[in-house]
Amino acid sequence: MQIIKEQLDIVEILERRIKNILKFLNIKSKIIKGNIIHISKTNLAYIEPHKLIINEITYLFFNNCENAYITISLNELERHIKANKIN
Repeated sequence: MQIIKEQLDIVEILERRIKNILKFLNIKSKIIKGNIIHISKTNLAYIEPHKLIINEITYLFFNNCENAYITISLNELERHIKANKIN
C-alpha cells in the first residue's frame, strides 16, 4: 500500500481574503497548504484542509467553503464550552 500526497493550491479569492484580514489586523501568521491524500490500489482519498496558524491556534479551512474551523486541545474544550454556553 502506497500513500500519495498532492498539494492543493488555495483558491486565489480565499487566500486574498485571509491575507487582507491579517493585514488589516496586523497579525503575523503561517499558512500551510492542504493536500489530497490518495491510497494506491483503492478508491480512498482524503482532503487535508489548509491551515492558518496564529499564536499556536490552528484554523482549518477548505477551498470554496465559507466556514473556518478551530482546533483546540481537549484540555481547553470545557473552558470553550462554558465561555460559549447559551442558557
